[in-house]
Amino acid sequence: MKRWLTGIFVLAALLARAAPVAVIQGSESVAAGERRFAQALARHVERWYHEAGVEATLTDDADLKTALAGKKVAVLVYLAQPGAAQMAALTAFVGRGGRLIVCYSSSPALAALMGVQAIGYQKGSTDGRWSQMRFVGERPRGVPDAILQTSQNLFLVQPIAGRSQVLAWWHDRHGRQTEEPAWVSSPAGYWMTHVLLADGEAESKGRLLLALAAAHDPALWQPAAARVLQNAKRVGGVADAAGMVALAGKEADPARRKRAAGAAHSALQKEHEAAQLLAAGKGYEAWQAANDLRERMYEVYGLLQPARKGEIRAVWDHSGRGLYPGDWGRTCKLLKDAGFSDLYVNVAGAGFAHYASAVLPRSRVFDEQGDQLAACVAAAKPLGLRVHAWLLCFATEQASADRLEIFRKRGWLLTNLDGSPRNWLDPAVPEVRAYLLNAVREMAVNYKIDGVHLDFVRYPDFLSSLGPTVKARFEKASGRRAADWPEDVKSGALRAEFMRWRAEQVSDFVQSARKTLKRDAPGKLLTAAVFGKYPSCLDAVGQDWESWINIGLVDYVTPMDYTEDMGVFNQWLAQQTRTRKQAMKIVPGIGVTAAESRLDAAQVIDQIQAARRAGCPGFALFDLDTTLRQEILPVLRMGATAP
Repeated sequence: MKRWLTGIFVLAALLARAAPVAVIQGSESVAAGERRFAQALARHVERWYHEAGVEATLTDDADLKTALAGKKVAVLVYLAQPGAAQMAALTAFVGRGGRLIVCYSSSPALAALMGVQAIGYQKGSTDGRWSQMRFVGERPRGVPDAILQTSQNLFLVQPIAGRSQVLAWWHDRHGRQTEEPAWVSSPAGYWMTHVLLADGEAESKGRLLLALAAAHDPALWQPAAARVLQNAKRVGGVADAAGMVALAGKEADPARRKRAAGAAHSALQKEHEAAQLLAAGKGYEAWQAANDLRERMYEVYGLLQPARKGEIRAVWDHSGRGLYPGDWGRTCKLLKDAGFSDLYVNVAGAGFAHYASAVLPRSRVFDEQGDQLAACVAAAKPLGLRVHAWLLCFATEQASADRLEIFRKRGWLLTNLDGSPRNWLDPAVPEVRAYLLNAVREMAVNYKIDGVHLDFVRYPDFLSSLGPTVKARFEKASGRRAADWPEDVKSGALRAEFMRWRAEQVSDFVQSARKTLKRDAPGKLLTAAVFGKYPSCLDAVGQDWESWINIGLVDYVTPMDYTEDMGVFNQWLAQQTRTRKQAMKIVPGIGVTAAESRLDAAQVIDQIQAARRAGCPGFALFDLDTTLRQEILPVLRMGATAP
């Protein structure tokens, strides 16, 4: 008992140790329009450190002297052009022994400090030239062999002889090495020619970040191992691997019980190994063992899950090109083998089309990679996978500057309070709705798809509904004048009527899409991704999806129930499925790698089982990326989605 208590105190001390890592996001050093992007990137870095077992501090570049105080390692995320004061703080940090991990900077001064030569901005294409980072043989302990990531552009640097050397090279999607370094190392730290994107390989990216920091501060491995071990023992809601052994012993099916019990005992052995290594002060080895334990715990939990035949098992493919661009057959076979039935493929929006459209502007992807919808359908149909053409309705995502100008001149865009254009199509404009309906008809008639999946079928937010153009359309439609705009519709006498009118503009489009499919492509489904919180989404974005269900405008909706909190997920689900009729029209969206949530395999399983208990006809996972392929699908196919 005394030895066990001592171990607990040691672990607590390790967990309490403050990690000497700072994550700095570009703010003053980047253009104002890029600051949200830099912030999102930095948050990913912070999260990857956390998942790898390190608590890093996140701040911006406004006061680098304070941010770097007491730190040994700093990750600079998109500090494009640090000023003189910032460079002084960074130079002093390196001078006192600190190390920098620089991601995506164009600063010659920072390059000089890091001992590399700045070359400049390099724009790629959709051919996957920069699709993988492969690290050289001589690299810090723990750095992976390779990391998949598709980057579209770089701020290129080259090593300087005697001062720096290449740590990793970019390779194309066919595995061929390019001429561009992905990472360069020097005594001052490490330089990445792009940024770490949240497009998959989350575990490998966390491992990389930890390994680079630990190369300068090896003591980081020990507390990181303690954190990973603590979390790994609790996979699936048990207290430790012994709890998983007990859970496996309760499995009714003899064959499944035998397999799960074997995996559970293997996990128990790995837990003991990790604890022994940690107690011996072998942090790196303990960290590896703790990660192995986590994978074995997922395996047991996966094996214990029952499948449900005949349900909708859908995946959103945000890239519109599958997991392996140029090889839809490989993507579709992977999904079929994992037991999935439906694919929402992002091939169209107001500003782009990845298919042969005569309505929407054809995209760069279409020009360089061909018709993605045709290729997807050709690969999916022989396997029995249903394909839904995913249409980004009123959002102008991927629209070129020229296309946005066309929308503006036509009067199709929403306007801000000051009359300036908002890059979002106005649902109240009849010509906008007709434009999008033509795209719905075109895809449904010209392609052997199973349905059309509507997204962004809403306003962006309430404030974007208050511009002068909306005022004019509302007054014309209602026959009433708003004397005190926008107060009359924000909280005054016209609020209820305005909210109803605004929602009707969106619902009218959905109703027209339903009529279009019934007339021109009978039998094809109409579905929609919607905000999960109803009725608040009605006021927030004019999305009255419950009425769409009740009057039969859609076959089903996929509420984007993106949360890591199981209690919140169940709360949303209970509201959405409060009647049997409504539950049968709800296919909950599970945010595996969404901006709002990052789920491990056990959390995904728990949300799938909750959807089943609620009487839903299936579920949809966001998003099809390498994290889903590597970490989630293999666990699901063991039981929950077994074909």
